[in-house]
Amino acid sequence: MKKIEVPQEKNSTLDGQRKVMYGLNESGEFQRINYASNVEEFATITAVEEYKELEKECLEEIKNNISSPIKYFMYKNRMDLPTLSNAVSMFSFRVKRHLKMKHFRNLNDKILQKYAIAFSINIEELKDFNL
Repeated sequence: MKKIEVPQEKNSTLDGQRKVMYGLNESGEFQRINYASNVEEFATITAVEEYKELEKECLEEIKNNISSPIKYFMYKNRMDLPTLSNAVSMFSFRVKRHLKMKHFRNLNDKILQKYAIAFSINIEELKDFNL
């Protein structure tokens, strides 16, 4: 991408900062170029809103004893199943089971501690989750 083609729009999600992209300058050499994009801003805002909606839905599922607090904190920390599985070093099928309340109740402190570390919370916040 040539320097002149790099987007220079405002992006409120970057809080006044800019990202770096490499592009060709007038001499045909690669150079670092600061950029921002409205398209990227829209995608970021849409994703954040989607995670907030998933959090709300999850709270309802927790009230109905369907989902576990792990699922809520996963969405609150803007994680998906593969990201969380990687963070706690477990297979995704195992983590997926832990997202259900009936399996969550049987988890020991060692496993809960892995989740607490991944979410940067205390283990008690998982165990004693209050709506």
